[in-house]
Amino acid sequence: MSRRSEVLTIPWDIHHALVAHCAMDAPLECCGILGGVFPDVSLFYPLTNSEASETRYNADPRDLIRVDRDLRAREAEILAIYHSHPRWKAVPSQTDLATNYLGPIPRIIVSLLDDPPVVRAWRLDTNSYEEIPWRLVR
Repeated sequence: MSRRSEVLTIPWDIHHALVAHCAMDAPLECCGILGGVFPDVSLFYPLTNSEASETRYNADPRDLIRVDRDLRAREAEILAIYHSHPRWKAVPSQTDLATNYLGPIPRIIVSLLDDPPVVRAWRLDTNSYEEIPWRLVR
């Protein structure tokens, strides 16, 4: 089975932690990484947004080095990158498309417009995006 046909699974506690991270950093955008062994997310890494912006994010390089080392030690990989849209829908922006440096790794966007926040997953390309399914598990 190809990776495109498998559904990413996110445990409830990690889902709760990433939504809480997004809410805590609002009104600034936040970012982070979900790791594990595909398709099961088992690791949560909130990162510092070095942009400290309401409309952009860029992970602090020191955080990325720490995450890379931890993933290698656990024989795990990046399964998704998440970020928040504090005042916009959970749909990729032009900036999200233009700064998609990691290719096919799924992007999870959390919109804080609604209560509860809306969480959607996407596969980005240079000029387009496609929503992908994910599953919440206990």
